[in-house]
Amino acid sequence: MSGEVISNSMVERDLAAVDWAGTPLGPRADWPQSLRISVRTMLGSRFAMWMAWGPELTFFCNDAYRQDTLGSKYPWALGRPAREVWAEIWPEIGSRIDRVIRTGEATWDEGLRLYLERPGYPEETYHTFSYSPLADDEDSVTGMLCVVSEETDRVISARRMATLRELGAAVSALLTPSEIYAAACDQLGRNRSDFPFALFYVTAGERKADPPQALLACAVGLDAEHPAAPPRLEIGAEACWPLPALGPSVVELADRFVDLPAGDQPEPPTHAMVLPLVAQPGAAPVAWLVAGLNRYRPLDEAYRGFLELTSRQVVAAVAAASAYEHERHRAEQLAELDRAKTAFFTNVSHELRTPLTLILGPVADALADREHPLALRQQARMEVAQRSAHRLLGLVNTLLDFSRLEAGRVEPDLEPVDLARHTADLVGMFESVTEQAGLTLRMDVPAVSAPVCMDRDLWTKIVLNLLSNAVKFTFAGGIWVELRLPGPETSDGTAELTVRDTGIGIDPADQEHLFERFQRVKGARSRSHEGSGIGLALVSELAALLGGGVGVESAVGVGSAFTVRVPAPRVPGTLPAQAEPGLEVRHSLDEAARWVGEAEASDLIGSLPGPADGERPCVLVVEDNADLRSYLASLLVGSYRVELAVDGADALRRIEQQLPDLVLTDVMMPNVDGFELLAALRAAPRTAGLPVIMLSARGGEDGVHEGLESGADDYLTKPFTARELLARVRTNVELDRARRARAKLEESRTLLDQTQRLARVASWEIDVATGGMTTSPEFGRMLRMTPHQLATLDLDSALDTLLHASDRQRVADALTAGLDGAPIAYDAWFRTGDGGEVMMEIVGEAIRDAEGNAITLRGSIQDVGERRCAEQQAIIDVAARQVAVREHQIAEELQASLLPGLDFDPDHLNVASFYQAGVEGTQVGGDWYDVIELGAGRTALVIGDVMGRGVRAAAVMGQLRAAIRAYARLDLPPADVLELCDGAVRELGEDQIVTTVYAVFDPVEHTLTFANAGHLPPLLIAADGSVRRLTASAGAPLGSGPLTISEETVAMTPGMTLVLYTDGLVERRDRDIDAGISLLATEAAASTDDLADLPASLVARMLPEGQDDDVAVLLARIPLDGLVVPSVRFAAGDTARAVASARHWARRILTGWDVGDDRSADAELLIGELITNALTHGTAPVELRLRHTRDALMIEVSDEAQFLPRRLRPAVDDEHGRGLMLVANLAQRWGVRPTSAGKAVWCVLALNPAARR
Repeated sequence: MSGEVISNSMVERDLAAVDWAGTPLGPRADWPQSLRISVRTMLGSRFAMWMAWGPELTFFCNDAYRQDTLGSKYPWALGRPAREVWAEIWPEIGSRIDRVIRTGEATWDEGLRLYLERPGYPEETYHTFSYSPLADDEDSVTGMLCVVSEETDRVISARRMATLRELGAAVSALLTPSEIYAAACDQLGRNRSDFPFALFYVTAGERKADPPQALLACAVGLDAEHPAAPPRLEIGAEACWPLPALGPSVVELADRFVDLPAGDQPEPPTHAMVLPLVAQPGAAPVAWLVAGLNRYRPLDEAYRGFLELTSRQVVAAVAAASAYEHERHRAEQLAELDRAKTAFFTNVSHELRTPLTLILGPVADALADREHPLALRQQARMEVAQRSAHRLLGLVNTLLDFSRLEAGRVEPDLEPVDLARHTADLVGMFESVTEQAGLTLRMDVPAVSAPVCMDRDLWTKIVLNLLSNAVKFTFAGGIWVELRLPGPETSDGTAELTVRDTGIGIDPADQEHLFERFQRVKGARSRSHEGSGIGLALVSELAALLGGGVGVESAVGVGSAFTVRVPAPRVPGTLPAQAEPGLEVRHSLDEAARWVGEAEASDLIGSLPGPADGERPCVLVVEDNADLRSYLASLLVGSYRVELAVDGADALRRIEQQLPDLVLTDVMMPNVDGFELLAALRAAPRTAGLPVIMLSARGGEDGVHEGLESGADDYLTKPFTARELLARVRTNVELDRARRARAKLEESRTLLDQTQRLARVASWEIDVATGGMTTSPEFGRMLRMTPHQLATLDLDSALDTLLHASDRQRVADALTAGLDGAPIAYDAWFRTGDGGEVMMEIVGEAIRDAEGNAITLRGSIQDVGERRCAEQQAIIDVAARQVAVREHQIAEELQASLLPGLDFDPDHLNVASFYQAGVEGTQVGGDWYDVIELGAGRTALVIGDVMGRGVRAAAVMGQLRAAIRAYARLDLPPADVLELCDGAVRELGEDQIVTTVYAVFDPVEHTLTFANAGHLPPLLIAADGSVRRLTASAGAPLGSGPLTISEETVAMTPGMTLVLYTDGLVERRDRDIDAGISLLATEAAASTDDLADLPASLVARMLPEGQDDDVAVLLARIPLDGLVVPSVRFAAGDTARAVASARHWARRILTGWDVGDDRSADAELLIGELITNALTHGTAPVELRLRHTRDALMIEVSDEAQFLPRRLRPAVDDEHGRGLMLVANLAQRWGVRPTSAGKAVWCVLALNPAARR
């Protein structure tokens, strides 16, 4: 193959290195052409190929085969007999090759499993390949070509995925761990290629073992007697299988076991993996999977991942089954608990009836005894006891009803009942209750002609519970009761009762549990928190007992509708007589009435006897039960001022108005309960320390701990005695007073110390008799002394250690003199604890006893070193300050003079502006704007920016602004004004650069003519919000060099807004200036602010973080009501006729404007002079325009002559030159301006003659 290299492949180079002369094929030069072509074809293919040629089937391959299949046998295999190269699989492929060479027919195998020894050990592989015959030059088959595709990864991945899929399906529906392990073993046994054997060990569970053990749950591939599958293992011991707690471990099997199963492989495994099954991260394993490993596959990431996924599927199923088992067991326990509870309630309820009978009987007798009547106070107490006993009896009866229902001992007592009348009577009894509550009560209960079969008592319980529930949770609106009974044509039908209210409504999430026993809607607002939460559950049970059911429709904040449907067949016969309502009905009405009247219970406090309020402590009683609230008030009113609240929300409102000394609150209340009230009080600084005693029916240590841990000061369990309640209240009130007194004293001490520290004043006191000395904390801080050093001070040591030697004797003499009454006030140098010195002012006095003897010296020291220095410096500073104040005043006056001011009302143009200097402390800078009256109603708008900042730039700005105003008075075109200003800037020197825009608005023409000297483009915003940048006339800045400035005229119609601005508004470090201009255009177009507020609003939105440069903004907007200017044109001709015609036309216009006769006459005279002058000295045509403003009349006459007229002073006998002189005398102002066609002469006539100049 010399000279026939067709590629730069590794195989091509290695083929060239083979000693072919030593092979049956001989030297390469002697190879037949067919062999050369076959090798060249094979090498040029990118598909994996190998070929065998000649009597010994010499081996060739290409690069793809080398990389994909040959492995470590390369390059040894090149040129060797194929039988040697693939000796391990020759039994499988040899016969196929022989058949191809013998018959000349190709073979085909798909996914054939072959165990290749390419990585150094037999490896399970899968290949799809074809053997094709190769002919020599004489057309005899002398070799074969194999085209192969290895599919090992695909086949093994599919096999493993099938195992995982079938495993998941098998265990997902199982409910016990044992079933799951058995199913898992069954599924793993179907893939014996990857699992030659598998074992599941589980923890011993409830069995106590030391050390802990694991039990064999199931096995696949191993018999129970095999030593590799012991029934029990010790966890953590040196067992045959180590059971790791964290992560899988690999176990070598060669030295452990013999006679292991091979599964679907030729030989048994040499290794196994033990994987812990962990339900949750960090938890202990619940089981272990021991898996024999396929010795013919590497334990790579894919194999490990497959094993871990297998273990995860099993442990997930086990966890789900365990959770199910736990919930099932819990449900059984709850059912058993419910049965025990029912039995308990049944027994207790029967036991309670006897003492209740003995309470209710004597109480009723005492109240009914007319021979020995009770005093009013005792009668009130008995009535409270009677109501409470009846309430307890009702609860007992309800519990007994539930017990009998559960036990199946309640059978409906069906009888003919006039259900419509009976229901109407029950509803009618609630009319007074709903009226007292401010609610409407309506019912739709049609009368019937025949009775229905119904249990009267059960129906009564249903109606009473639903009506009571509606009253309890409805605060506004009303209640609607509707009853539908079967018609006369039906013998069996359904009674449908609906009780609808406009109450608080029920959330959908709570409706699911509404009819469950003892269920309450948490946080629901109600008239009372009384009740056991079984009313609606009883309605549901009773409706079911009658063969029907109950439903609800409700929306939060809208209301609820409860509907009961029960069978109610009609029965023949007349309507029975109506029975009298029983005790249960009267007690339900009494309870509802107490709910409604509870807000009035606070009135009781005024009727309770007790001493005058005076300084008695105030106790706020918070209780939703009216009787208990009244009872508590009666106990406390003798010693305390008592305030009453019906719930926590009411209590918070009352505390906001007046802070009590103690709060006595129940725990269970509607709206805001006791714990919520306590949390609100502790969260507010004003009430955080307010004493709170909680009352609760929940006894035991748990209830007390819960109350105290929530922040209560005391916790009292119902029932309690009056003595116990009064003792608890008195103790907590006195403790709170002591705490407040102590806190006030501590606060006073702290305040004194803080005051001394802030004032840098320390106090001292010397006992005259002993020389002992005490000081305030600030004394030590000022002299930098430790508390220990202060504690050892006395008078002598203080004089020796604290005072400078030069002042020591003087201070001792002064203190001695102070004992005799001399004032103590002097300065002295003190030595500090760190070796420094400080000047102190000492002030003191002597404190004397009754006999006038000095017993104590008391005073203070104050650091005055800085003050003395400051006093000296103050004299110097006063003079400097006076100079600075004057300089500042001068600077402010200069700055104020440079700020623009609008001293006229622009004609038909609204203007707004904003200016803020970028340098803090100054009012002006280099940016400026100006609005200039030009005459003839036109207005000049100017904005500019002088390079630089602060007062220096402002000075240049002021000069340039004055120059522009002067040039503007000449009424020159904008470009001419800026060219003149360029010269002024150059004369200022110092390389000044100025950008500016000068624009002239003509309200008659509705045009804006402007010129731009290097400034940012003006923005023109149309009424529809579209924005146009005026960029066409932009030139170079003033003072930058040779200047050529053009000007542009644009239409400016009603509703348009012109925006002029400086770079400080749009330029920021985080965005380029063009983006800033775009943002300004967007903000200005979208804003709905008034024009006066718009400039400041734009600055706030454009610069939310504040400005760092001068900012000037000038806005001009044309009102939407367009300006209409009457005009008339005259051609050259008879001047007198033209003047007469002009006066006649003007007179008609002025009459319509209601201009007075005097002003009309002056106007006609001015018009005549201007028309005459234009026709005589100008060029036709001549146009006359009139404009009427609030207090002036504007007259303008234009012609096409280019020269400007000027006023002459005529001689006495000269008639010429008098026209403009007359105009100047009559008009308030007048002027001449060039136009695009020629010139225009204008004048303004004041409609108020007093305004004439």
